[in-house]
Amino acid sequence: MTVSHVVRGRMLNPRADGSVDYSSDAAIIGDDRGRIVAFGSWNDLSAQFGSAVQGFRRAGGLIIPPMLDAHIHIPQHPIRGRFLEGIIGSPEGGPLLAGLNRNVFPAETLCADTALARRAIEDFRDDTLSHGVVGGAAYMTVHTPATRAALELLADTWGVGLVLMQRFCPPTLRTDELTLDEDIASLAADFGARVIVTDRFAGAVDTPLRRRAVAIATRHELRMQTHLNEQLAEKAWIESLYPEAASYTDVYRRDNLLDRAPILAHCIRMSPAEHDMLAAATQTGAAAAHCPVSNTLLGSGVMYLDEIVSRDVPYAICTDVGASPTTSLLCEMLQFLRVHRGRSRLATPQEALFRTTLAPAQILGLADRVGSFEPGKDFSFVEVAATSKIAAADGAAAASADAVILTDLLDAGDDDLRRYEPGGELGKLVDELAVTGLPVGSSLSELTTDVERTARRLDAKIVRVTLEGRVAFSRGRDTV
Repeated sequence: MTVSHVVRGRMLNPRADGSVDYSSDAAIIGDDRGRIVAFGSWNDLSAQFGSAVQGFRRAGGLIIPPMLDAHIHIPQHPIRGRFLEGIIGSPEGGPLLAGLNRNVFPAETLCADTALARRAIEDFRDDTLSHGVVGGAAYMTVHTPATRAALELLADTWGVGLVLMQRFCPPTLRTDELTLDEDIASLAADFGARVIVTDRFAGAVDTPLRRRAVAIATRHELRMQTHLNEQLAEKAWIESLYPEAASYTDVYRRDNLLDRAPILAHCIRMSPAEHDMLAAATQTGAAAAHCPVSNTLLGSGVMYLDEIVSRDVPYAICTDVGASPTTSLLCEMLQFLRVHRGRSRLATPQEALFRTTLAPAQILGLADRVGSFEPGKDFSFVEVAATSKIAAADGAAAASADAVILTDLLDAGDDDLRRYEPGGELGKLVDELAVTGLPVGSSLSELTTDVERTARRLDAKIVRVTLEGRVAFSRGRDTV
C-alpha cells in the first residue's frame, strides 16, 4: 500500500447512529487508488505512518464528508428561487400548482432541445459541485434524450429520473407512452440502477400509467421517486381525483409504488394513518426527502419530524431546487434547525449534518463510498471556510460537535435560531406555516427574505472539493 494523499485539519465525521465526531486535529490518509486507508487523530496516525505522511497539506477550515441531495430538479436549476414568480395570494389549487403551470413547465419544455438541456445539466453539475454536493437523486424531464444526457454528464453518484406525466400538464410535456418501455429499458441497459423511474406526482400520472411504471421498474430492478403531501390544496385535489383511495399516500400503496424503494418528497400533510403506511413501506426501502427551504418558501408547511423519526423512517435533508434559490445544503441544514426549533428536540446540528451526508448515502446505496470517513471508502471530502469560534475548553465531544456545526460550519448562533422559536420574531409565521400554510404575500416574504439572506451568506463557504484523491472544485486558494 502506497500513501499518496494526506490531509490534516479540523474534521467532522458522521456515524451510523446519527451522531457526529469532532476532532480539532485529525487526518485522512489515502492510497494511490483514491481510497481511504486510515482516519483518526493526527498524533496517532503520524506515529503509525511516520515519514510516509510528512509533507501533508493542512486545511485551515473545516473538513466534512461530501454531501448528497436526494431530491432536486435539474431543469428547474435555471429558475431556482423563482418557482412562485408572478404568483400572488392563494390561487385556485394552491401556489404549488400555480407555480408549476406558470414557471416550471415552461422551463422543462426547453429540455426538448437536447443542446439546451445539456447546457442546463452542465450548469447544474458545476453549481452543485461548488456547494460540496457530489451526488443524489434528481428529476430530469419527460424527454429521454435529456435524461440520457444527464446520466452521461453527471458523476455516477447521481441517480436521474425520466419523468412520467400524461395529464394536467402541457401537451409538450406528456410521456410518450408508446415508447416508454423501450426508453426505460435502453436507459437501464446503459446506466443500471442510476435510472430512477419517476412518477411526477399523483395528479400528473393516473393509476394505469403508474402501475405500468411499477411493472417496468420491477422488471429492471429500479427504484422510484415521487412527491407526496406537499400542500393542503394539493392534497385535497389529489384525494378528489382518487375517491376510492383512503388518502394521498394510499394512492401510491394501492398502485404498488411503495414497493419500489421510493424516495418520497416532502411528506408534510400526513395523517397518522399515512405515517404508518410510510413506515410499513420502509420494509421495501422507502425513504422521505425533507426540504425545509422549499417547504418554507412555497408556504407549504413543516414536516412532522418526530412522527417520521419515531417510526424509523429514513430521511435526508434535500434542496428541492428550483423551489430553493440555492443548491447549498448548508443553507438547508440551517433552515432545518430553524423551522424545528422549539418544535422538535430531534433537530440538532449533528442531526442536520448526518442527514446531508451519511443518511442520504445510506438511502442511495452509496454508503460504501461516501458519507463518512472510514478505511475503504473514497478519499473524498469537502473543505469549508471556517474560523474556529469554539473555545478549546468546551464540554463533551458531542456538545462540541453541535457547537462547531452551528457556529463554524453554518456561521450561525443560538440567537439566530431563537427568532424561529414559537413566540419568536419569525416563530409566529412558522407556526402558521405549520398549521395552514402561508399564502404568497407579505408574511411569506418575511421568511423568504431571511432565507435568501442566509443563502447569500453561505454561498461561498465551500472552498475545495476532493473526489477520490483529485481536486474536483477549488476557489483558487491553496488552503482554506
